[in-house]
Amino acid sequence: MTNRRYQRSAPAPPPDPALVEGSANEVRRRLRQAGRKDVAERIRKEAGRDAPCYGVPSAEVYRIGLDLVRRLRSVGLPATIAIADNLFRTGNVEEGLVGAQIVGALARLITGDDFQRIEPWGDTLTAPQTADALGANCLSPALAAKPSLVKTMREWARSSNPSKRRAAVSAFGPLVREGRFMTDALEVAEVVMKDDSEEVQRGVGTMLMEATRLKSDRVVEFLMEWREQSPRLILQTAATKLRPAQRGQVLG
Repeated sequence: MTNRRYQRSAPAPPPDPALVEGSANEVRRRLRQAGRKDVAERIRKEAGRDAPCYGVPSAEVYRIGLDLVRRLRSVGLPATIAIADNLFRTGNVEEGLVGAQIVGALARLITGDDFQRIEPWGDTLTAPQTADALGANCLSPALAAKPSLVKTMREWARSSNPSKRRAAVSAFGPLVREGRFMTDALEVAEVVMKDDSEEVQRGVGTMLMEATRLKSDRVVEFLMEWREQSPRLILQTAATKLRPAQRGQVLG
């Protein structure tokens, strides 16, 4: 008799192509209907380039994503990642936001191995909003499950795509907020502390600001080392929640 302890579970069946395609197309239909020209212009201005987008207000994008999350409760992570992959591949800002949202809803199930499916999304990023969503919802739980992925985040931080560089530092935001991965986060931050992209400067500044919640002394020490080399925007953003004395120390 075979010992059940050593039986391997059967591999999960591949996601239903009709479900994947149908779900992604439904999201696109709703985003297209909700698009506004003035919002699209604002998204492109914030991105600093002609990012593909529908022009949907962020609250409505969230509602569309939430409706999909509710419908996907029983399909599992592999199918959800497949739908997100379909959405991310276009480089569209709002489609990527929904893709990150539906995967993030299952963040507790993400393992380090899932990063292989998530990794290609970094090359599709076209705006800071999507970079932050990918970093916080998808990359952060993968990092928590497999810390060796920090090396990959250092590689992302050297990318020619500023949104990919921003995603690399945004991935550490939820972790450093809890006082975790501080050494790794600062090592990745070092790669972009002299970055000339305002998008990246805001991203690394925000991540360091999150780190000051529990590790302010360590962040101040780090910022003092870079005070004469880093753009002012990084320092100002990172120092937002510091005590007045610490803030004065960093900003001079």
